[in-house]
Amino acid sequence: MAINQLSINPGDLRHQVTLLQATAASGVSGMTTVWTPFLATRAKIMPVRGIDKIRAGIDVSTLQVTVEMRYQPGITAAMRLQTPTGTYAIQAIENILERNRKIVLTCLAIGANQ
Repeated sequence: MAINQLSINPGDLRHQVTLLQATAASGVSGMTTVWTPFLATRAKIMPVRGIDKIRAGIDVSTLQVTVEMRYQPGITAAMRLQTPTGTYAIQAIENILERNRKIVLTCLAIGANQ
């Protein structure tokens, strides 16, 4: 059973993703946060839940996804995940069975994702 949890079907990794890390940059107006690429890889993206709410009279949509990928050291919840269709904030990182072979990221869409 544990072997199936650790295996990844290469054909499922059909999404090109880039993990972004925050770096501080100084400019004319002071310090700002710049999101720079940390890692580009293939992943499997699966929508979990989409919710439409009305907040302060404005329709607000939220999208939560899970992302399966091969283990890479150094990934933290402070990073972001960028895809061709949008950017996601990483909420949780699950290292399956703590074996450093496969990780599952729980992410929330930021801004206007398509």
